[in-house]
Amino acid sequence: MSYGLPTTTTAASSSSTPTASTSQLSQFGASGSDTDEKKSCRYTLNPEARTFIPGARQHANSPSNIKDRQATANQSFTPRTFQPGKKNPAPEAIKKEIDSAFATLNNENFPDAEKAFRVILHENKNRLSPFDKQNTTIGLAKSLKEQTREKQLEACSLLEELRSEGELTRFGASTIYNLDLTLSLCEEALGKHFDAETRLLKLRKKRRSADEETLCRSSRYYSVDITSARLWQSMGKNTQAERLLLNIKADLIERLQSEPYALIAPKLQKYLDSVNIALVRLWEVMNKHESAEKLLLDMSRKHPNDSEEALCKPCGHRDIDLTLVRLWQMTGKHRRAEKLLLNVSGKRLGASEEELCKPCRKHDIDLTLVRHWELTGKNKLAEKLLLNMSGKHPDASEEILCKPCWQRKIDLTLVLHWAVKGKYSLGERLLLNMIHKHPDDGEEILCEPSGHHDIDLARARIWQDMNKTERAERLLLNVCGKPLNDTDESLCKPSGYHDIDLALTRLWQIMGKHEWAERLLLNMSGKQPGASEEILFQPCWKSVIDMTLVRHWEVMGKYGWSEKLLLNMSGKSFCASEQELCRACGHNDIDLALVRLWEKLEKYELAEKLLLNMSSKSANDSEESLCIPFGHHDIDLALVRLWEMVGKHEWAGRLLRRCCDLYHSNEYEYTLLCFSTGQAGFMEMIGNYPETENTLLVTSIHYFNLACKQITNDALESGKDSLEKALEIAESILKKYPLYAGAYSQKAHCLRMLGRGEQEWKECFEKAVSLDPGRLYKEKTDLWRNDEATALLKLRSLKV
Repeated sequence: MSYGLPTTTTAASSSSTPTASTSQLSQFGASGSDTDEKKSCRYTLNPEARTFIPGARQHANSPSNIKDRQATANQSFTPRTFQPGKKNPAPEAIKKEIDSAFATLNNENFPDAEKAFRVILHENKNRLSPFDKQNTTIGLAKSLKEQTREKQLEACSLLEELRSEGELTRFGASTIYNLDLTLSLCEEALGKHFDAETRLLKLRKKRRSADEETLCRSSRYYSVDITSARLWQSMGKNTQAERLLLNIKADLIERLQSEPYALIAPKLQKYLDSVNIALVRLWEVMNKHESAEKLLLDMSRKHPNDSEEALCKPCGHRDIDLTLVRLWQMTGKHRRAEKLLLNVSGKRLGASEEELCKPCRKHDIDLTLVRHWELTGKNKLAEKLLLNMSGKHPDASEEILCKPCWQRKIDLTLVLHWAVKGKYSLGERLLLNMIHKHPDDGEEILCEPSGHHDIDLARARIWQDMNKTERAERLLLNVCGKPLNDTDESLCKPSGYHDIDLALTRLWQIMGKHEWAERLLLNMSGKQPGASEEILFQPCWKSVIDMTLVRHWEVMGKYGWSEKLLLNMSGKSFCASEQELCRACGHNDIDLALVRLWEKLEKYELAEKLLLNMSSKSANDSEESLCIPFGHHDIDLALVRLWEMVGKHEWAGRLLRRCCDLYHSNEYEYTLLCFSTGQAGFMEMIGNYPETENTLLVTSIHYFNLACKQITNDALESGKDSLEKALEIAESILKKYPLYAGAYSQKAHCLRMLGRGEQEWKECFEKAVSLDPGRLYKEKTDLWRNDEATALLKLRSLKV
């Protein structure tokens, strides 16, 4: 694979290939190189000195004087090893404990990893070699970094203490391997971006006062360079991050083309892979989708002007193919993404259902195809492929269907799929079988943690969907080690498992325990409910926590708080000019959240201006230009919905139809159907779609919207007929799909409009909420609600 290299790159296969010298090799790896200065050195040999190994990790016992080192011009390369000094290496049993602790850390089981590292440091204090002690301390810090703010502060303290025991470079960076890199990540987690940036600059042998060209130059300490680029990206310095990544790439390509580096070419190539993928993801954030696609195609040895068949041919590098699939999904090129996935699976697009749903035995590819089919509404194919991966048949008995295949990712994906389709009993039974429990077991047994967070989270979510909220709460608290009758202070203390804590906050939102949810979120952010506004609205720089807090404050009606936090996350001031407020910050999730919030606050002009800026458009552009899709699925869809909301129906319709042609997305098709409800051409359009619960619901909504217009225009009899038709379809949906929350909600709207008893239609609304508790917190900004309110008011005034 060339990644832009000439196909005739010289290989290092013959014996005549020059061996990389120590001076060349020492430029690579943890030791880095001084990119700010160019020096030529003459070596003075000391035959009594110890051999100097380029790039070896340095520590307190390392020679500090260059005269105590032996340098040879053409010494063969020796793999990096740590010299433990006078301490004996740790016994094999301790090494196994250290390896086990790092394995736990790699599996993201952070509290357990923390316990393991602490035990090693406490029980083997005098038996660990200096390197093992350093390595274990850094491992402990990494496990602490992923937990609470208090533990992140402890991680920084541990690393600073360890740092004081070692030497520093002339730029002020620690010589202890991986210490400052880990410390910078801890500082970033605490929101100390300036400190993290400064530390990384020292590691890269840069001075903060240097110009941008120097700051963005590769240091050849590639892991640190890439971390710097990602930090700049999180700080919104996308231009600097892009420039640095491009410079790293250029440097790597130059080295790969150079014969002396042939021995380390595989390692250089691995870094180049990381840089290219990092560039793709940065360009996705910067909405440079064409650049991202072109790079991925170049990595795949393809060209944008190639035929569809050539573009969808696998390149043989699975990570690149799957990254290209995700980019095409993001930009709405679903047919192309599906074709590439099928080709990677050894299938063709027009194959029979039996062939399409045959597993290719590469689970990541099969599961990506499952998710793609779910995204594009091909749920039958998705379920059949999952069942085939599990060794089951769709017509099998419930007992067989709910038997685990013991491939956890496959089983959990099937559970999630069944939950989306409303097959909660199947999902629950499969989950319980995975942990050897039964639905008839006692409450205490059912709520015992399984020891697998992914299974416990899935159980909590499916019980939440089934309205078994108390059981879900008890399970989550048990996972956190908290009794249900504990004090408010203890219940709202973070457990260290972010996914469990966030699941608990969402559950408490649904249960109406808003103060507990807010308190837990603030504790996770390192804040207190009574803190000043300046502190409350300061991001904790963990996006998922900040965004959950934004949405929670919206649920509580604290829209101003949500807005201030979002603006701070965008790097803007609440008092900034309109031009500054509507500047895209480069993080689409933050910008889109701000758009949705401004829609709720009826700040439609700000929302539109921000969306146009995100789309590289201006309000002064021609109507034709404004209605051309930007190429980002979610941004285009948000603009369609905003224009529909503010009454720009013609613009919304034109953009929506063009997006349908471009994206072929199930979400766009459904939006187009909803957009057309109550209009003359709807029934002809709906005839082109297969009958599903969604298309039936949209048809019922069509008759309901038509009825609202007819009643408003004094066609009362026609309006009543349309309402009866809407109700009839909603009831038919419930006969086929008895757990479909949307149908219960639609039935309630129809009954209320027809003047039925309040208790009858309220029961339908309550049933919808019990099946889908999240409905309570969905946005109620749809335009049809105004039409419904007008028609309802007229009927009541006429006492019909």
